[in-house]
Amino acid sequence: MKTKERLLRGPLLCWDIYAMHLTEQAVNFNRETELGILKAFKEKFGWALDIDKIFAEKDFEALVLTDNNQHIQWVNKGFTKMTGYPANHAKGKKPNFLQGEGSSEQTKKAIRENLNRGKQFKEQIINYKKDGTPYNCEIEIYPIKDNNKTTHYLAIEKEIGM
Repeated sequence: MKTKERLLRGPLLCWDIYAMHLTEQAVNFNRETELGILKAFKEKFGWALDIDKIFAEKDFEALVLTDNNQHIQWVNKGFTKMTGYPANHAKGKKPNFLQGEGSSEQTKKAIRENLNRGKQFKEQIINYKKDGTPYNCEIEIYPIKDNNKTTHYLAIEKEIGM
Protein backbone atom coordinates (compact mmCIF):
# COMPACT_ATOMS: atom_id res chain seq x y z
CA MET A 1 0.00 0.00 0.00
CA LYS A 2 2.81 2.43 0.81
CA THR A 3 4.37 1.89 -2.63
CA LYS A 4 1.10 2.80 -4.34
CA GLU A 5 0.74 5.97 -2.22
CA ARG A 6 4.25 7.04 -3.04
CA LEU A 7 3.57 6.65 -6.76
CA LEU A 8 0.45 8.76 -6.54
CA ARG A 9 2.23 11.53 -4.66
CA GLY A 10 5.38 11.60 -6.81
CA PRO A 11 7.56 14.64 -6.27
CA LEU A 12 7.23 17.65 -8.51
CA LEU A 13 10.74 18.13 -9.81
CA CYS A 14 10.55 21.78 -10.73
CA TRP A 15 7.94 24.43 -10.04
CA ASP A 16 9.35 26.57 -12.86
CA ILE A 17 8.45 23.98 -15.47
CA TYR A 18 4.94 23.70 -14.05
CA ALA A 19 4.57 27.50 -13.94
CA MET A 20 5.68 27.78 -17.58
CA HIS A 21 3.07 25.18 -18.51
CA LEU A 22 0.33 27.09 -16.65
CA THR A 23 1.37 30.37 -18.28
CA GLU A 24 1.25 28.76 -21.71
CA GLN A 25 -2.21 27.36 -20.96
CA ALA A 26 -3.44 30.80 -19.87
CA VAL A 27 -2.09 32.44 -23.03
CA ASN A 28 -3.72 29.80 -25.22
CA PHE A 29 -6.99 30.13 -23.33
CA ASN A 30 -7.00 33.93 -23.77
CA ARG A 31 -6.15 33.60 -27.45
CA GLU A 32 -8.95 31.10 -28.06
CA THR A 33 -11.41 33.25 -26.11
CA GLU A 34 -10.53 36.32 -28.18
CA LEU A 35 -10.78 34.42 -31.45
CA GLY A 36 -14.14 33.09 -30.25
CA ILE A 37 -15.34 36.68 -29.80
CA LEU A 38 -14.23 37.51 -33.34
CA LYS A 39 -16.07 34.43 -34.62
CA ALA A 40 -19.22 35.63 -32.84
CA PHE A 41 -18.86 39.00 -34.61
CA LYS A 42 -18.33 37.12 -37.89
CA GLU A 43 -21.56 35.24 -37.35
CA LYS A 44 -23.48 38.34 -36.26
CA PHE A 45 -22.42 40.41 -39.27
CA GLY A 46 -22.13 37.63 -41.87
CA TRP A 47 -18.48 38.26 -42.67
CA ALA A 48 -16.71 36.16 -45.28
CA LEU A 49 -13.53 36.12 -43.22
CA ASP A 50 -11.52 33.00 -42.42
CA ILE A 51 -10.46 33.84 -38.86
CA ASP A 52 -8.71 30.52 -38.31
CA LYS A 53 -6.60 31.02 -41.44
CA ILE A 54 -5.67 34.59 -40.53
CA PHE A 55 -4.55 33.64 -37.03
CA ALA A 56 -2.98 30.26 -37.83
CA GLU A 57 0.54 31.64 -37.43
CA LYS A 58 -0.05 35.23 -36.32
CA ASP A 59 1.60 36.55 -33.22
CA PHE A 60 -0.27 39.50 -31.73
CA GLU A 61 -0.73 41.50 -28.58
CA ALA A 62 -3.70 43.67 -29.42
CA LEU A 63 -6.79 43.23 -31.56
CA VAL A 64 -8.84 46.26 -32.56
CA LEU A 65 -12.15 45.97 -34.40
CA THR A 66 -13.57 49.14 -35.94
CA ASP A 67 -16.61 49.91 -38.03
CA ASN A 68 -16.19 51.19 -41.58
CA ASN A 69 -15.83 54.75 -40.22
CA GLN A 70 -12.92 53.50 -38.10
CA HIS A 71 -14.70 53.92 -34.76
CA ILE A 72 -13.54 51.25 -32.33
CA GLN A 73 -16.20 48.63 -31.61
CA TRP A 74 -14.11 46.16 -29.60
CA VAL A 75 -10.57 45.66 -28.32
CA ASN A 76 -9.07 42.65 -26.62
CA LYS A 77 -7.39 42.56 -23.21
CA GLY A 78 -4.02 42.71 -24.94
CA PHE A 79 -4.89 46.21 -26.17
CA THR A 80 -5.26 47.39 -22.58
CA LYS A 81 -2.07 45.65 -21.56
CA MET A 82 -0.14 47.15 -24.51
CA THR A 83 -1.52 50.71 -24.35
CA GLY A 84 -2.72 51.18 -20.78
CA TYR A 85 -6.15 52.32 -22.02
CA PRO A 86 -9.18 50.36 -20.81
CA ALA A 87 -11.59 49.02 -23.42
CA ASN A 88 -14.37 51.41 -22.39
CA HIS A 89 -12.05 54.38 -23.03
CA ALA A 90 -11.18 53.16 -26.54
CA LYS A 91 -14.69 52.18 -27.62
CA GLY A 92 -16.20 54.73 -30.00
CA LYS A 93 -12.90 56.50 -30.62
CA LYS A 94 -10.76 56.24 -33.74
CA PRO A 95 -7.44 54.41 -33.28
CA ASN A 96 -5.56 57.59 -34.12
CA PHE A 97 -6.13 58.74 -30.51
CA LEU A 98 -2.97 56.68 -29.82
CA GLN A 99 -0.89 58.84 -32.16
CA GLY A 100 1.16 61.85 -31.13
CA GLU A 101 4.04 64.12 -32.03
CA GLY A 102 6.39 61.25 -32.93
CA SER A 103 3.85 59.56 -35.23
CA SER A 104 5.04 59.94 -38.81
CA GLU A 105 2.78 62.05 -41.03
CA GLN A 106 3.92 59.92 -43.98
CA THR A 107 2.87 56.72 -42.21
CA LYS A 108 -0.47 58.21 -41.15
CA LYS A 109 -1.09 59.20 -44.78
CA ALA A 110 -0.14 55.69 -45.98
CA ILE A 111 -2.59 54.17 -43.49
CA ARG A 112 -5.42 56.43 -44.69
CA GLU A 113 -4.66 55.63 -48.33
CA ASN A 114 -4.55 51.89 -47.68
CA LEU A 115 -7.84 52.02 -45.78
CA ASN A 116 -9.42 53.83 -48.74
CA ARG A 117 -8.12 51.13 -51.12
CA GLY A 118 -9.85 48.45 -49.07
CA LYS A 119 -6.90 46.07 -49.17
CA GLN A 120 -5.06 44.25 -46.40
CA PHE A 121 -1.84 46.02 -45.41
CA LYS A 122 0.88 46.25 -42.77
CA GLU A 123 2.51 49.38 -41.36
CA GLN A 124 4.64 50.45 -38.41
CA ILE A 125 3.87 53.61 -36.48
CA ILE A 126 4.93 55.29 -33.26
CA ASN A 127 1.94 55.29 -30.91
CA TYR A 128 1.65 56.49 -27.34
CA LYS A 129 0.56 54.64 -24.22
CA LYS A 130 -1.80 56.19 -21.68
CA ASP A 131 1.19 57.30 -19.60
CA GLY A 132 2.69 59.08 -22.63
CA THR A 133 5.38 56.49 -23.35
CA PRO A 134 5.97 56.06 -27.10
CA TYR A 135 6.11 52.59 -28.60
CA ASN A 136 6.69 51.23 -32.07
CA CYS A 137 3.55 49.42 -33.17
CA GLU A 138 3.30 47.00 -36.07
CA ILE A 139 -0.25 47.05 -37.40
CA GLU A 140 -1.74 44.64 -39.90
CA ILE A 141 -5.19 45.70 -41.02
CA TYR A 142 -7.79 43.52 -42.68
CA PRO A 143 -10.82 45.16 -44.29
CA ILE A 144 -13.85 42.99 -43.57
CA LYS A 145 -16.41 42.90 -46.31
CA ASP A 146 -20.02 41.89 -46.70
CA ASN A 147 -21.26 41.70 -50.27
CA ASN A 148 -18.06 43.40 -51.47
CA LYS A 149 -18.66 46.42 -49.18
CA THR A 150 -16.29 47.09 -46.30
CA THR A 151 -18.24 47.01 -43.04
CA HIS A 152 -15.41 46.70 -40.50
CA TYR A 153 -11.64 46.68 -40.12
CA LEU A 154 -9.64 44.29 -37.97
CA ALA A 155 -6.24 45.49 -36.78
CA ILE A 156 -3.76 42.95 -35.47
CA GLU A 157 -1.11 44.79 -33.49
CA LYS A 158 2.10 44.12 -31.62
CA GLU A 159 4.76 46.22 -30.03
CA ILE A 160 8.15 45.90 -31.72
CA GLY A 161 11.55 47.26 -30.78
CA MET A 162 12.24 50.94 -31.34
